[in-house]
Amino acid sequence: MRNSMTILFCLLYAVVFANEDSIILNYMEELENADDETEVDVEQIADEITELLANGIELNTVDEAFLKKIPLLGQNAINSILRHRELYRRFYSIYELKNCDGISEKELDFLKQYAYIRDCDSVKRDDSFNQIHASLTTFAGRIFPDKSGYKSDAKNPYLGNPWQTYIKLKVTAGSKMFMNFSMEEDAGERFFCTNNGMTDYTSASVELRNIKMFDKIIVGDYHASFAQGLVIGGYNLGKSNCINGDILSYEGVTRHSSTSEYGFHRGGGTMISPITKLQLSPFFAIQKVDANLSDSSSITSLKTDGYHRTKAELAKRKNAGRKVFGGNIKWKQKRWSVGATGIYYKYNHILIPNSQPYNIFRTRNSKDNYDASVDYKVKIRSIQLCGEFAKSVDGGYAMVNHAQIHANSRMSFSFVQRHYTPEYNADFANAFGKNSRNQNERGMFIGADLLPYPHVHLRGYIDVYRFDWLKYQVNEPSVGSDCLATIDIGLGYNRKLTAKYHKHTKSLTDNNSRVFEKEMHTWRLTYKDERHTVVNYKSIVEANKLFGWGYVVAQDLTLSRRNKRANISIRYAYFNAPEYQNRIYLSEKDVTGYFSMPVFYGKGHHIGVTGQWKITPRLQIYAKYSGLFYTDGREQIGSQTNEIIEGNKSTQIRFTMVFSM
Repeated sequence: MRNSMTILFCLLYAVVFANEDSIILNYMEELENADDETEVDVEQIADEITELLANGIELNTVDEAFLKKIPLLGQNAINSILRHRELYRRFYSIYELKNCDGISEKELDFLKQYAYIRDCDSVKRDDSFNQIHASLTTFAGRIFPDKSGYKSDAKNPYLGNPWQTYIKLKVTAGSKMFMNFSMEEDAGERFFCTNNGMTDYTSASVELRNIKMFDKIIVGDYHASFAQGLVIGGYNLGKSNCINGDILSYEGVTRHSSTSEYGFHRGGGTMISPITKLQLSPFFAIQKVDANLSDSSSITSLKTDGYHRTKAELAKRKNAGRKVFGGNIKWKQKRWSVGATGIYYKYNHILIPNSQPYNIFRTRNSKDNYDASVDYKVKIRSIQLCGEFAKSVDGGYAMVNHAQIHANSRMSFSFVQRHYTPEYNADFANAFGKNSRNQNERGMFIGADLLPYPHVHLRGYIDVYRFDWLKYQVNEPSVGSDCLATIDIGLGYNRKLTAKYHKHTKSLTDNNSRVFEKEMHTWRLTYKDERHTVVNYKSIVEANKLFGWGYVVAQDLTLSRRNKRANISIRYAYFNAPEYQNRIYLSEKDVTGYFSMPVFYGKGHHIGVTGQWKITPRLQIYAKYSGLFYTDGREQIGSQTNEIIEGNKSTQIRFTMVFSM
């Protein structure tokens, strides 16, 4: 029995690895036209989704909290599943999902892959430490020809070789214990450059779940996210997800499992439920961080790119210390909850940001800061209200309120109001907003999600906002707006047509220091044909207009063996976007665990080829070739001193091996 369960897990794990990239690709498509400055750790999201879906979705036992963590499921679909189960007591077949009013075709396709029904007498999921499973992922990739930083005569040469490499080990013991270990070297970084003989980036974490009153205990690298993210937030899923979902997909502490070298805490956190309705979540972190230091050793800014390729970059590696202490308390009822969050953090150097006019409200002449907030969540029939009010020691405040109205199973609306004063300083905040920091912004977001016909899905939003103080490269208070409209039309037999329009208005400063508003329009048309098990197609046409026009035409072709042990995906794209402001982002399939969203500007051709081979149920190999060929007469690619590639073409190769034990 144990051997059969192990084989079953390996097969399921292989399926999840194969499908999770397609899930993330769908999510990345939502980010392609987003002009928000918020950065998203897609690798971290992918790891969490892989773990979340490793055991599938058992329709008769899954709860709302679990379903809300899945980015591709909107609140209408979640409500439909729960309502069907309430009316008919249980699901008897996954095909009943077709009769659940409010589930779009995209959501239905996703649920068909992962939903299942457990028989009453079947073996339940093992909640002990007995079932131990592990996976080892290795990655290597590089760019040809070498960038100028690798030349011996470079002014500030790279210390390492052109290969990016990493190793990731994951171990699980039933549903009780989870472990992560990662080691990574970026291209150009010297191997084992640290004093302790480790790689440039090393990360580890251990998590225990459901140990008496402890819901979760994490030691090592982790993320923390509470309420709406005004005090501390892990990641938000962007404006598109807010149309029919929550701002943040997860509350609490969770392991850091990606190779991102910034945005996590190193220490420990726990979630405790001494009684059913009360949850306490204390956390702490003591770690070294990269910083830009002035001659007087004050911190002017934090270095967040994670690169340590040159002597200058290596000198900034972990040159500042930071301590973080915080926690959240939440009282939960069936239809409402209230909570409070607080955090205190201190650096070992004084904070003195650059003295630019747009920066004058940042924390300065101090080593520490603290923020606190109160939050609420209320559900009244088809209306859900949630929000948070936060205040920092500087005297600034921030608030965000989110209302979801589900008029019926095929119609929902979302409203988000936020007001972040220029004086509000919260280094770990990641709430809804346009800026990378929740500061100096107020606005209103209105979204709608409609299913007017069985095979038609309409989504859209309007977001208007104002910045009461100056911004980087905008030397006076300014305004902006963001509008998106999307229609998905199912053509039957696994064919779908998607049309998207995006309008973005922002303020710019001209050469005479005058501020003016400029509109950017983007149109995209996507056609997918997945009728066949062997050959699938996808066609994309996108155009945008700002100062001039830019466009891209792309064609995808996926070939799979009937036994699904091997497949190959090919993309060809022609692009013509002469100005950098007309650049176009286009996500594409890559090796597992690596997510590509290349940016196209200039004029030329792009070719991408990705292959996957399941050698055994436990061993999979992925490979990627990507070529970029410019036809606009340029003689070099790139402009930064060490990033220049001579000639008009560049090539990238990547390899990944996944071994499941």
